[in-house]
Amino acid sequence: MPNLGVVVSEAHIVAGRYVLNQLLGRGGVGEVWRATQQPLGRVVALKLLREEYAGNPQIMRRFGREARAASGLAHPNIASVFDHGTDDLERLYIAMELIEGISLTEAIEKGLSVRNTLELADQLLAGLAHAHARGVIHRDLKPDNIVLAGAHLPESIGIPKLVDFGIATVAGLASEDADDEPTERRDTMRGEVIGTPRYMSPEQAMGERNLSPRSDLYNVGLILYETLTGYPPYGDERGLAVMSRHVHDAIPPILARPGLEPPDQMIEAIMRALAKNPLERWSSAAEMRKALRPILDEARENTELNITPEPLVKPAARSQILTPMDNPAKIRQSPYQLEDEDGEVEVIEIPNALGRTPFVGRISERNRMNDLVARVCDDGRGSIVLISGEAGVGKTRLSSWLKEVVEENGLMRSNVGTFTRGGSSSLRGVQDVMESMFRTRGLPRAQVVQRVEQRLKQWGHNSEEDAAAVIDFIRPTAHDDTRPSSVSTSALFATLTRIIEIGAIRKPRLIILDDIHWAGRELADFFDYLAVELRHRRIPVLVVATIRTEDLAERPELESKLSSLSRYLGETVEKIELERFSGHTGRMLVDALMPMEDELADVVLERSSGNPLHLSFLIRYLRDENLLENEGGRYFARDLEQVRGAVPPSLADLFRVRIEQAEAHYKVEGRLQRHLEFAAVIGLRFQYEVLRRMIELSGDQDLLRHCDHDLDRLVVEGFFTEIEGRGDDWYSFSHGLLRDHLLRGIGPLVSRGLHRQAAEAMTEVFGAGADTFAMEIARHWNAARDTPKALEWYRRAAETAQRSFVLAQAATAWEEALEIMDGKLGHDRSNQPESKDPLLTHLDREAFLKAGIKAEDYLHALWRLGDLLEGFGDFFKAEAAYRRVVRIVGKDSSKLKPEILTPLGNSWLGLGHIAWQRGDFEAADWAFRKVAELLRSNPTEKKLEVAATLGIARVAWHRADYEVATKLANESLKIARENKNEEGQAEALWILGEVQRMLGSGEEARQQFVSSLDIYRSINSPLGIARNLLSLAQVARYSKDFDEARKLYSRALSHYERLGDRRGAGMCHNGLGDVERLEKRFEEADRAYGRALEIYEGIGAEYDVAIVLANLGLNALELEDASAAQTYLEGALNIVSGGDYPYLLAGIEYNLAVARARQGDRSGWHERVMSLATSLPIADIDYARPLEELAGHHVAAGEREAAVELWSKSLEIYEELGLIEDAERVRNLIQD
Repeated sequence: MPNLGVVVSEAHIVAGRYVLNQLLGRGGVGEVWRATQQPLGRVVALKLLREEYAGNPQIMRRFGREARAASGLAHPNIASVFDHGTDDLERLYIAMELIEGISLTEAIEKGLSVRNTLELADQLLAGLAHAHARGVIHRDLKPDNIVLAGAHLPESIGIPKLVDFGIATVAGLASEDADDEPTERRDTMRGEVIGTPRYMSPEQAMGERNLSPRSDLYNVGLILYETLTGYPPYGDERGLAVMSRHVHDAIPPILARPGLEPPDQMIEAIMRALAKNPLERWSSAAEMRKALRPILDEARENTELNITPEPLVKPAARSQILTPMDNPAKIRQSPYQLEDEDGEVEVIEIPNALGRTPFVGRISERNRMNDLVARVCDDGRGSIVLISGEAGVGKTRLSSWLKEVVEENGLMRSNVGTFTRGGSSSLRGVQDVMESMFRTRGLPRAQVVQRVEQRLKQWGHNSEEDAAAVIDFIRPTAHDDTRPSSVSTSALFATLTRIIEIGAIRKPRLIILDDIHWAGRELADFFDYLAVELRHRRIPVLVVATIRTEDLAERPELESKLSSLSRYLGETVEKIELERFSGHTGRMLVDALMPMEDELADVVLERSSGNPLHLSFLIRYLRDENLLENEGGRYFARDLEQVRGAVPPSLADLFRVRIEQAEAHYKVEGRLQRHLEFAAVIGLRFQYEVLRRMIELSGDQDLLRHCDHDLDRLVVEGFFTEIEGRGDDWYSFSHGLLRDHLLRGIGPLVSRGLHRQAAEAMTEVFGAGADTFAMEIARHWNAARDTPKALEWYRRAAETAQRSFVLAQAATAWEEALEIMDGKLGHDRSNQPESKDPLLTHLDREAFLKAGIKAEDYLHALWRLGDLLEGFGDFFKAEAAYRRVVRIVGKDSSKLKPEILTPLGNSWLGLGHIAWQRGDFEAADWAFRKVAELLRSNPTEKKLEVAATLGIARVAWHRADYEVATKLANESLKIARENKNEEGQAEALWILGEVQRMLGSGEEARQQFVSSLDIYRSINSPLGIARNLLSLAQVARYSKDFDEARKLYSRALSHYERLGDRRGAGMCHNGLGDVERLEKRFEEADRAYGRALEIYEGIGAEYDVAIVLANLGLNALELEDASAAQTYLEGALNIVSGGDYPYLLAGIEYNLAVARARQGDRSGWHERVMSLATSLPIADIDYARPLEELAGHHVAAGEREAAVELWSKSLEIYEELGLIEDAERVRNLIQD
């Protein structure tokens, strides 16, 4: 290449600051020039892309995205990217570190020793670990893209530098390529291929959309293979032929060049990197580097591994694929060193104000995070970390720093999820994490099914239930799918915990959830569930969640739930609160953004109040207003007083001025503002195609023509940020306050039109996947004042949310739909008293018709909302929804259509459930009987009839009215069998079993439970299976078959834990405690009861807390601690004394009498105990034993007649339970 010399003219000045000095190379992508950056005087390698690239807006946008990602990398083994953009002639350019050295291609031809190869691998993997930790994948790693800076072969490999990060992606977007392989680079965003066929992973060759870092590791394997053999694995084959071989053909054995004797461990490491299946390769660059390090240490001591082979004689055809373009020579290290007039070297850095805010300070927080990482990795003890602070103080930056550190050092794998205001799922961020773990972003449901099942199988987890739950959570079925959901929300939590555990066991896991202040109540519930599980299970996971305090304050319910996690502080939950910067750390941040003299720095820091985001915007503003000047690498104020006076008074004013500055800079008056407004209406985060389609629908051709250019400019200017890791082009506002500022400035009429366009655009762009965004689409239609479409999409949102188990989101959708309908009906539930409700007394069809609302839609929404609220335990609101249905329909229910009958009957049923759960059995019985009465005149709803009858039976059972309970359960069983209602049959059999159990008929109870269990297994009802296993365990316990009881309790516990049913799990722990106590293993019993108590207190189950306290009292009695027993039992009595719980009350009072009698207190307990024993003949060993002991206290006091009364009651229980030895013992006591 001849030296073209330095030609300084307008044609050779790029972007007004890069003077082209010398053409270094030309190739398929464009040209590389040696250039000088003015006014810094820095020498750079300036790559100018081909002209047709600049003519394609999509390429320009993608180029900016890739270049920005590469510019965020700072590592000795990666060529630095200083700048990029489009010059005045619309040429795309990228300014990079200028490297002096030979390409790896040349070095391979000359020959590298085994030691050289290992040193090369060590540094390449270090650079890749850095890039991968920051979400950047090279995609085109090959010898031509590695330059050996300062190499002195064979003594030293120098510093290998990876170049051209992301350039392959841009090249793949061009319509044609002047390279030697023009047709093999295609856009991955369209499911096509990017890269060089000879150096392409199998998944890349197959057009895999979401390449992982393991794809780059395959390329590392190819490079190391070639350094040892002299050739790529498939020789000189090219194009589709070699791509096919990468996919289908085994890698040929490594036959090293003469003189090279690579160790077997090295060969094995390379071949593992070359596995066809990505999951069989090294999990990360850091892991592969760690495996090769001992071999490198050995090679440095072994002279045989320092032998260099003879140079290769390459065929001419092979050398033709190399171009000077792909081989940019020359290097200067960054930061650029420049001699001043006195010959002293000074360091000049490009100010970082245009990049993302640098991370400085936070030393104590970083140390605390490092300690938590060590605890997770070394001890397997997981934690949840809540990082809170105001907007812009660096919460996300701290979590991102942690991600980069743990990934680069190979300590953990990380997955990131983000929440947004108004998002379609209150667990959206957790869905993001699952999508990241299974690599399913952007895939349709059919492919998600395949990917999840395959990955779980590879992880050795073959649970069909977990696979179904994860699939439905990631990609729920269509809103109109009528199949039942695979799990409940609690079961989902258990499944998510298991999936996280399985992944974390393979490699400790970091999960980052950003902006959880926009999450729903389910996230706080999940955190609560996970915090408890982390207490008892070693799961090596660190969950880091960021919270913007000012926005959380607007969501009191979520704030309260997150606050309740404080009870786990110091165990499984940690909290970190970030304050604004001040003092020394504030100055560090200012200097990192833009080095400036002290007085100016003080003013800037003061005006920004130490908020990093405000500071960044303020520095941009001062720069663009030309109020600063650079002298010797530091900035000064041209006029300090002018700087003080020029700062906008508020952040909102600063946003406005910054938009005006940007538009003036690019000479695009009004266009950037309009783009920002369109994006603001879509949401805090938006997809590129939605924005573009929305602009198309608006008819603004000028805005559409410049969409890609302007979008890139808004990213460069810091208004938008690109979201990494999504399958498509997603962007986010850099700050939520900027979006709020924009929305306030849009007039109501314009806003309606924009929301309509947003709804239409999202529906079109997302197509079959639009249900995933149904909530957002519904809100857009509502804002556009299109009520029918809003209601339709709210319904779809609710049903989709229920299918993905995000039930609070479903409730929100029904609530918002009802709010719209109430507005149309003239009913304000928040302000209008019930007496003024126009729909209170009857079904006013005329009012509904006038409002354009279907009565059945309104009633259906109320019933579905009530059902969800009941499931949440929010009985007050659920009851209000159910009662509203009852009031609207009125008393005349004789001629109701099914669409009205269904919500009415289910509302009465819901009222019965609520009363029963409150212990108000009279009200429950009345409500269930109302359903039965309703169905007498409308006999078609047989399933509802069975449910109501079983409800009445349950009330009778709890009232110890066993005859009625048996009669009703048998009636329900008959109806259920006639109508092939298998679930109704199973529940009826279970109730019959429970009645028999309470009557002491153990064998009859067991038979009923087994029959119920068989039906539940046939219909695959995990909850029904668990419930019957628990009941069978109780039967075994009563009959003193403790080994069988322990086995059944453990099986039931396993089912309940899989379901995430904490109450069921608590009952199993309680039962296991009973078994240990009855076998006199009192310490084990105490631990089991303690676990049950912790669960019940965590979920607020007071009745169950009373049961455990009673059992702890029994255990204390066995340990001869009557005082402790009395304390436990009195605590239990205080909980249940006002309720309708006769069984539990009797057991507590019996044993409380024992505790008092042991302490010499004999006042009045005999009459109370006899009264309970007579009215509640309960066949339970824990009731017989205290009666027997109390009789002994009477004997000791010489009161034999009273003793015989109590012995007789205990004898009845032993005989009913079939406990022959116990019965004989008591019989002898009576006869004596």
